[in-house]
Amino acid sequence: MSSQPMVSVIVAIYNIEPFVGTCIRSILNQNYRNLEVILVDDCSTDGSGRICDAYAAQDPRISVIHHAVNQRHSKTRNDGLDAATGEFIVFVDGDDWLAPDFVAYMLHVITVTKSDMAINLAHFTTRDASQVPDTPIQTWSAEKTLTELLYPHLTVGVWNKIYCRDFIEKNRLRFMNRYTAEGDLFINTAVQYANHVGVGCHKSYYYRLNNTQSATTRYDVKQGTEATQVLCEIKNDLVIRTHSVLAAADQHIWLNEFWTIRQILGTGTRDKNAKLLRNCKAYVRRNFWPVVVDEQRFSKKIKYLVTGLFPITMARLKNLQFDASLRKDLRKHNIAHEN
Repeated sequence: MSSQPMVSVIVAIYNIEPFVGTCIRSILNQNYRNLEVILVDDCSTDGSGRICDAYAAQDPRISVIHHAVNQRHSKTRNDGLDAATGEFIVFVDGDDWLAPDFVAYMLHVITVTKSDMAINLAHFTTRDASQVPDTPIQTWSAEKTLTELLYPHLTVGVWNKIYCRDFIEKNRLRFMNRYTAEGDLFINTAVQYANHVGVGCHKSYYYRLNNTQSATTRYDVKQGTEATQVLCEIKNDLVIRTHSVLAAADQHIWLNEFWTIRQILGTGTRDKNAKLLRNCKAYVRRNFWPVVVDEQRFSKKIKYLVTGLFPITMARLKNLQFDASLRKDLRKHNIAHEN
């Protein structure tokens, strides 16, 4: 029996046949070996489930949960948590992948800081494969981490992080059923109950930006409105309510109202969503000045000032930049663009 602690790696999977093999292999090839890999197939209609079963037949560390009906990310991750037996929990999105030292590094961060959870400030993407300089591991308070997440200066997803399973179970932390932003709700809730947070800065997680079926690459108005609802829920339910935390929450809500404008323009539904567009535009214009004053980075101050004055123009420009970056990424990796 290994003297190393068991790490449970939970992978949410839905219709990612081109990518899931890469993800699973990257987990199996970790230089930290004491893993249990829980693959939760959310009723995929492509070959994703069969690929999971094939890998499970080859490696006893893998177990596969198949949903009979699609239940989205919240239920998928909750089923993974219910099945986990490791001392530590890691979440991986099924279209992402890991460098060989990811688990070992994150486990080192959480254990040396004696934290309930640990985050990584940096990650690779399909557009940026450059490593960051070595940075000393830090220990942050719950308030500081929450503030940085809410702004958001940090990645708000549950991936690229590690959690003590006892901490999750003691605080009964589970994913709430939401259309989107269920990860935001989980991570911002979890941080508030943490003794403190270990913070590393070494790229070892690869985040995919060229999956054309992912929520991160497709315009979706409902994602915008639902995310705003979740953010308002997070703000209303905050346990830590300092000035910095509340200012960060307000900025995030403001940014999301602007993001919703982008979704409306990106889907070409200005007429259908005319009232929503007016409301979002009015919110961005009415509330930009406190955001500008609160923002510490000069370049962002200017960007937010211009956005507050000209939200539609800035949304168009941001969408053009987003679309161009996606096309470049797809060409770089020779991936067909699916509309």
